Amino acid sequence: MGKLLDRYFKDLPREVAVLTAVAFCVALGFGIVAPIIPVFAQTFEVSAFAASSVISVFALMRFISAAPSGWLVNRFGERSVLWIGLSIVAISSALAGFSQSFEQLIFLRGLGGTGSAMFTVSSMSLLLRTVDAAHRGRAASTYQGGFLFGGLAGPAVGGLVVGMSIRAPFFVYAATLSLAALTAYFALPKGL
Repeated sequence: MGKLLDRYFKDLPREVAVLTAVAFCVALGFGIVAPIIPVFAQTFEVSAFAASSVISVFALMRFISAAPSGWLVNRFGERSVLWIGLSIVAISSALAGFSQSFEQLIFLRGLGGTGSAMFTVSSMSLLLRTVDAAHRGRAASTYQGGFLFGGLAGPAVGGLVVGMSIRAPFFVYAATLSLAALTAYFALPKGL
């Protein structure tokens, strides 16, 4: 397996492998938590519509935060914005697992959406900047492969995790995001 990976990542900058691993961790965690979010929200005795808004607020804040995240990347660099964004999502996800009200849950998921936009914009910027034009398509597909594989595995793992507690997926998501943030911080070269 190691030789296959070495051959696959040959001719690609090291950053592609790091970003692919980060993407896998992010998508794995999201796949674990996403199916349970509306169910958890309904424990606060809100309507199905309100419960679904917990997913929408994450997406809305990603949309609103995308342009400012680009400015942050230009100002502070991809590496810093990437690991800070992942840290924001990790912390807000762990705190969401402790939510005592629907309003807390909505706020924390919105905050997570902001961190997610920071991660998404910075990782794409770094990918595009570090890969030459001849390898950009393969690098993008590799990076997306990390997301897709994590997204496939996440719900299966989530089914096991939710058996422990309805709050447990938030903590596992926070752990996978923390792993992604630490990987970005330590494995990406300083100065990016």
